[in-house]
Amino acid sequence: MTFWERVRLWPLSILVSVREARLALQALPFVINWNFLRTEFWRRLLFSRRDAWRLSRDYYSGQASSDVHCFGETPLLTLARIQRRAGINAGDEVLEVGAATGRNCFWLATVIGCRVVGLEHIPEFVSRADSVVRRIGCQEQMRFVCGDMEESLPGKPDVIYLYGSNLEDDLITRFAQRCCEKGEGVRVITVSYPLTNYLPGAFELIDAFPAVFTWGVTTVYVQRIVRAA
Repeated sequence: MTFWERVRLWPLSILVSVREARLALQALPFVINWNFLRTEFWRRLLFSRRDAWRLSRDYYSGQASSDVHCFGETPLLTLARIQRRAGINAGDEVLEVGAATGRNCFWLATVIGCRVVGLEHIPEFVSRADSVVRRIGCQEQMRFVCGDMEESLPGKPDVIYLYGSNLEDDLITRFAQRCCEKGEGVRVITVSYPLTNYLPGAFELIDAFPAVFTWGVTTVYVQRIVRAA
């Protein structure tokens, strides 16, 4: 990135930082959990020398991507709202597609009690998240898989979560098809768009509600698979 590109992005980065700080303060009641704080200690330590934004940017630069600044994580305050509205409970197996640093997976496993699988295509994210899992000894409750959501979705999830608000239509359609391979009754949560627009008749929309992300407010959709592939 050139100097002048950094200058143009500076006001936006300040706005995002302020919003992230506010969301982090509001999420404090949801993170006061010893097991989750243990995962946060190791996660932050492992990303302290080279943070997630830089790792993501470097990866996409190496892939000659047109958008190298596409990294983003669901604020924990928003994740807690999604968990309540979608009825995600202890004992559910949750698959997060695009797990990034694994923070959502760690929260769902340690605070809610879910079994969790994180699918992520950036190898460095997967290796560091795996390192956290080994350090806290929760291999039976969560795991991370390096892979592409277009090819297959791992595990036997009760719930699938995808935070990918700027994906191309063809990719969303292929994701919807992969979801349907998991069978009827699986809940699929998407941000900014319902899958009913991509595979008509395959999904039943069961809830839609506004949610806050670092870049603004959008709609979260909860749908159920009613026609398996």
